[in-house]
Amino acid sequence: MSQRWKLAVIGILTVGATTLASTLTTAYLMRPPAPAAPALEPSSALEPSSTEEAEPRAPIVRITPPRHHQPRGQKAWTQPPPADEVVPAP
Repeated sequence: MSQRWKLAVIGILTVGATTLASTLTTAYLMRPPAPAAPALEPSSALEPSSTEEAEPRAPIVRITPPRHHQPRGQKAWTQPPPADEVVPAP
């Protein structure tokens, strides 16, 4: 009588342990960064005085170039677009 089931169980446990270890490692490496600890400052420095008014800041605007997405199943344009005028070869 063969005991191949023992080898199968050992293989299944090995795959499970490897999966668990890689999952925990990935979760640890992909965690969000910890928030920075606030600096300890005197409470008077945190509140603006009545003579000083906070200056308004300009809004932050980020401009990114548009992305040109190619729909799936379509090939990229291999020929130049047609010209308005036909120019004979020299």
